[in-house]
Amino acid sequence: MSVTVHVSGHLKPFTKGEVEMELLGEFETVKDALASLWKSHPALRDRVLTETGEIRQHVNIFAGSDDVKRLKGLATKLNSHELHIFNAVSGG
Repeated sequence: MSVTVHVSGHLKPFTKGEVEMELLGEFETVKDALASLWKSHPALRDRVLTETGEIRQHVNIFAGSDDVKRLKGLATKLNSHELHIFNAVSGG
């Protein structure tokens, strides 16, 4: 199953200006799809994941409409053809 990854504009400098990328292959989990994304955009990894490989606190990743942080994180089964990566919105 191919997966389309959408990233917010603040990540464009790390994706050669792309905000939508198609990943070809079979991906069981979010982690599998992201591993493929890092191959073509390695600088993006450090903006999305911590040094220990966890999703950064102020980054959200959605598989379809599912917030993967509220499920199993990167081990979340990939049941969607779309991933969205963007900054968490907060304020006061």
